[in-house]
Amino acid sequence: MKSCHELSAAAADYRFNPRVPAKLYLKTCVSLLEEAQGSFQSGQLERAYVMYLRYLDLCTKKLPTHPQLSARATGVDLDGLAKEEYLQLLKLEVPAILRITEDLRTQLERSFAQHARTLARNVAGPRPAAKDKAEKVELPTTFDENRFRRSVAKLQSRGGGSAGGDGNAGLAQRSSALTYPELPQLNLPSYASF
Repeated sequence: MKSCHELSAAAADYRFNPRVPAKLYLKTCVSLLEEAQGSFQSGQLERAYVMYLRYLDLCTKKLPTHPQLSARATGVDLDGLAKEEYLQLLKLEVPAILRITEDLRTQLERSFAQHARTLARNVAGPRPAAKDKAEKVELPTTFDENRFRRSVAKLQSRGGGSAGGDGNAGLAQRSSALTYPELPQLNLPSYASF
């Protein structure tokens, strides 16, 4: 889950090209609204929030600088209809979308805070201190420590792995020459029942 700040940064992450006709950007505004409403209806609140913010950014920050829509445009008005559509967006739709976006923002901030609290609660607490006394393991009487140490030393002197040589053949030859130490046997009745 992302914070509203991260979602706002994602909404502002798009390219605006003033050479693209204003009519195309106005169609993009309509598409952004449709996608935002569809995301909202399907329960994807984060996606809806990003699309609404992108719509608002495009309408209020980027489009006013577009050469076809700017107030300082001089000369013959190439597309007066596009400018009228844009002004209508600013008057009617932008205020409504601002209210929707603010409501979504408060809802997302609440759920983000709840998510953070849940994560904080589920994080493991401090671990208990290790026991001062180590459990003593009793080895069987048949265990020969000297034999075990010799086997370990032999393994270490040979590199302990299958380095060099013909991988499988070398491994088979070495494993037939090795003597493994006798491991301790578990004498617990619970293991005997399996």
